[in-house]
Amino acid sequence: MNLMDQFNKNSEFVKEPKEKKKSKWGIFLIFLILLLLLFSLFWGVSSIGQRTTFWGRAFTPGAGVGDVFLENSYLFASPLSALSGGKEKIRVTVFLLDSQGKGVPGKAVFLGQNEKLQINSIQAVTDNLGRALFDVAAFTPADYLIEAKVDNQILPQRVKLNFR
Repeated sequence: MNLMDQFNKNSEFVKEPKEKKKSKWGIFLIFLILLLLLFSLFWGVSSIGQRTTFWGRAFTPGAGVGDVFLENSYLFASPLSALSGGKEKIRVTVFLLDSQGKGVPGKAVFLGQNEKLQINSIQAVTDNLGRALFDVAAFTPADYLIEAKVDNQILPQRVKLNFR
């Protein structure tokens, strides 16, 4: 016996290689990862064509649904110009809307006062759309700035009417 054989025989460091055991947990983990990837891919592809909403409608703090929200409300006139002398009228329409943009019914609307204007209220109380209607005529040719008021608050938007 040579020196090397004796060294190997007495050495604790020389060990026979053992066979590696296939772990059941490793296979299960790989299967679980593949299943998760497959589910993520399916969810991603199926939601591409759909609009995803995580929260509800637009919300403005301090303004409830059904309450007049002045920043959403507006008024407009048609036509913007007419003959003076009470011969032609301009229709002024006011829309009162809540924080979600829905019409607020049952609110009394007032247009600004001017002795040179004749304001006829066609429908001074808002309907289900939040709409109030007025016809305006002028006796003196001029430009007039019209504003609307509801619940003692003035709408921020005004409309300019021209009577010639």
